[in-house]
Amino acid sequence: MLTVLSVVFLSLLATTPLALHQPKNAQNPSDAASLFEKNCAKCHGKDGRAKTLHGRSVGARNLTDAKWQAKETDEEIRAAINKGPKAMPSFAKKLSQPEIDSLVAYVRSLKREKQEEKKK
Repeated sequence: MLTVLSVVFLSLLATTPLALHQPKNAQNPSDAASLFEKNCAKCHGKDGRAKTLHGRSVGARNLTDAKWQAKETDEEIRAAINKGPKAMPSFAKKLSQPEIDSLVAYVRSLKREKQEEKKK
């Protein structure tokens, strides 16, 4: 009986697309970039600088600011994504915690060095 079940399970496994067997890796930078573009870019802009019309109208944070990046902890960024400060909506029910964690890492990757900010 066990052998029959093993054979059935293995044949199902072999015929199921490989992507279904692999856990979704929310830490993948391209996944995080897609999440950011889909959920955040309207206000924060694709580059994170909040220079969009909508971003300016709601006072969206410039996520590339080195001073802000230095003082803000990962937990504070995570809490902001979860709860949504000021005009920002809450994403706690829309995104999974691994997706939110990947967005935190992505926001960190947007940091500009002070010299770069002075040039712009």
